[in-house]
Amino acid sequence: MSKLQYLSDVIAQKQNKRAANEIRYAKSDAKQKALIAKFTPRTDLHPAVGVLTNVKGVRYYAFVNGVYREGTPEHLESLLTA
Repeated sequence: MSKLQYLSDVIAQKQNKRAANEIRYAKSDAKQKALIAKFTPRTDLHPAVGVLTNVKGVRYYAFVNGVYREGTPEHLESLLTA
């Protein structure tokens, strides 16, 4: 490693290290965010749509025409409003 003479050289070196760390940890950060999203229920749901959280993640259900149905919130809302 060469001897740094100017403050701008030190700042550039730190920025390069920071960019390298961001690239290195981007994949694990994305995986962690996906895991958090998998277990976080949405809050903008139709009042009749229920949320069930278990080991596999968050599941949405609604009681439509005498039957409990499972699906995405958008699909369940369309069944409820139809």
